[in-house]
Amino acid sequence: MNRYNLYKFAHITDCHLGSWRNPKLRDLNLQAFERAILISIKEQVDFILITGDFFDVNIPQLAPVKKAVEILKCARDSGIPIYMIYGSHDFNTANISMIDILHSAELFIKPTEFQFNSDSVMLKFFVDKKTGAKITGISGRKVGLDKEIYEKLDKKKLESEDGFKIFLLHKGIREILPLNLQFRDSLPISLVPKGFDYYGGGHIHKRVENKIDNSVIIYPGPLFGSTFQDLEETAKGEKRGFYIISFDKQIFECKFIEIKVAEVLYREIFSQKWSSEKLKGEITKNISELEVKDKIVLIKVKGKLFGKRSNIDFGKFGLDISKRGAILSFININNLSTDEARSIVVQSSNKFDIEREIFHESIKNFQTESTLSIKVKNQINSKLTGKPGENISISLLDILRNEKLENENTSTYDDRIISYAKSVFEEGYFYDN
Repeated sequence: MNRYNLYKFAHITDCHLGSWRNPKLRDLNLQAFERAILISIKEQVDFILITGDFFDVNIPQLAPVKKAVEILKCARDSGIPIYMIYGSHDFNTANISMIDILHSAELFIKPTEFQFNSDSVMLKFFVDKKTGAKITGISGRKVGLDKEIYEKLDKKKLESEDGFKIFLLHKGIREILPLNLQFRDSLPISLVPKGFDYYGGGHIHKRVENKIDNSVIIYPGPLFGSTFQDLEETAKGEKRGFYIISFDKQIFECKFIEIKVAEVLYREIFSQKWSSEKLKGEITKNISELEVKDKIVLIKVKGKLFGKRSNIDFGKFGLDISKRGAILSFININNLSTDEARSIVVQSSNKFDIEREIFHESIKNFQTESTLSIKVKNQINSKLTGKPGENISISLLDILRNEKLENENTSTYDDRIISYAKSVFEEGYFYDN
């Protein structure tokens, strides 16, 4: 088969649709996804892979859901099937998520069916009708709940299957990723089945191409990004987009398609125990040097300030940038400390690692009240301290990220959040009887 008769598929990941409180950023994120799908249709790909974190939360606002459905329908109406696994942001162990509803409406195929025996997990292949590609994978879950599936996976059966095979995962692989991209829940390569032609990864917000023996593994990274760290990396040169893979019995070409819906400018200012007046002058000077029209502008102020942060009106700088025609501006002073400040030092730029480390440091210093009964003390020490306590804290924090739905009143919203929170705990927590 010559290159003009090859099959093609697109690989998209970490869309995080519905992320960003700011509506302009939320729309740019949706535009990036729409552009990726339209390019895939124009390129006449045979199918599309999406490897998790399609939505930013499991119950997102309805406006981005409506737009996402319209975009997915464009692909389906063009005869292009979509194979999607869930990411840690899509998944909820106790309740139905929005992604479940889209799956029930047959907007995509979920190639993650498996049989769970007491001592092993057997994944099933989904065979693409047009190309014959055999697709399977494991959805991502929060706080490492998917690790047990990998540990019990019947890898021999998967490895013995013939044909062109694709394995989808929403997980980092330690031996593949550089050290700065290794999350705490990354997997050792020994838990991943061998012999697949293509490994489609998600969860990592940087583009990574690598090989496992003769197999290709790709993490495309997000189309736009869902955090200020993502935007910062974009400004520093990290390209955002997706891949189109050409194949027959083996992979012929892996082509990266850049998606650029807005230019991001980044400027970092390091204060060396400067006074408030000196820091204000430095920020003003840096901003004046930037061409900000129709761009996203990020200013990070870090280091040590001699005085109080409240002496500087940082919001005024953002307004000045916006008046000059910027799409949006952000002044980040999270890493600007004063003599009054006390902080926990975390050696990571990943927000999930930062959150976990803060919980870790706080929980390890926790002590139960002396007036509590021994039974309740034991329950607290066994379930709310150490690793279990960290996992519960992370889960509760994620629940609190859920925003009110459109037309949802406060009472209904409160009941929904409380219900989600209760589901984190087993029945019978913290009772003496």
